[in-house]
Amino acid sequence: MTKTMLKKWPIGGLDQWIMIKEDQAEKTKPVLLFLHGGPGSAQMSYIDSFHKELDQDFTVVHWDQRGAGLSYQKNIPESSMTIGQFVEDTIELTEKLLSYNDQTKIYIAGYSWGSLIAIQAVHKRPDLYHAYYGISQVVDVLKEDIVSYELLLKKYQGKHFITRCLKLLTPPPWKRTFAHALFSVYKEFAKVGLTHRWKPLFQMLYAFLVSKHYQLKDKWKFLMGQKYSQDMLWDELMNESIQYRVSSILIPCYFIIGEHDMITPAAVSKPYVDQLTAPIKEWFTFKESAHSPHIEEPEEFIRIVRKTATHHLQGKLDL
Repeated sequence: MTKTMLKKWPIGGLDQWIMIKEDQAEKTKPVLLFLHGGPGSAQMSYIDSFHKELDQDFTVVHWDQRGAGLSYQKNIPESSMTIGQFVEDTIELTEKLLSYNDQTKIYIAGYSWGSLIAIQAVHKRPDLYHAYYGISQVVDVLKEDIVSYELLLKKYQGKHFITRCLKLLTPPPWKRTFAHALFSVYKEFAKVGLTHRWKPLFQMLYAFLVSKHYQLKDKWKFLMGQKYSQDMLWDELMNESIQYRVSSILIPCYFIIGEHDMITPAAVSKPYVDQLTAPIKEWFTFKESAHSPHIEEPEEFIRIVRKTATHHLQGKLDL
């Protein structure tokens, strides 16, 4: 029987929280570590509503990253809120999980912002990981904004209201975060933002509100942490690109993207993945999804993870 436990571990000199789903009777299950999006968009409160079936095959770990969710606190050194530190935190957490579970490698999945961190961790320490799952892979945030703006203008050509709104906003880059937030709103109404349909969004919101993992004060911490993380990391994020810095990965990589995603459009991530070298590399397009394919089509996501991870666990690859 799988038991869900919240644990507070020191990571990178700061107490941070993880949620670990372990089976006391079967401790040999491989570990699957999820890195949430954002910055600051912790998913511990709602993710069980979508991925419970993964507990049958994995010891699933969710992590409220530095400054996010349960890990938000007022005494975080501002100098530690850097992308480089998040990569180091990921590696340190991985090493702790390996020791805790008495294993030599884990699986790692990064969603959106989390994919930017996770791919750098596996690039730096491939010896720690079986395989990498990049969900809505971030490559170059500024380029993704420019491309998605152009694609939306083209898509809604002739629809005067949306076209006028976009032109009124002016093309990126934007100096004001308000402009970026407004662009995000446009994408949501165009069904090319966080989700392609409204239902998964409402499911996430409901699960967050009734979450047994987040008390009322924790929900407030979630909101505070999200704002804090955005404020601290936004400028660096807007100038971040892995286009040439991560050109090869020494472990199998699986990239999952929603066909309607205009936050991290395939027009940017697919050319990057095409030039990336890896022993195994696969690309999966989810037809009914926008930016959250693992939430919008959870059954397909679970099927892919099970299929690819089982392949490794059966010893068909020497990893």
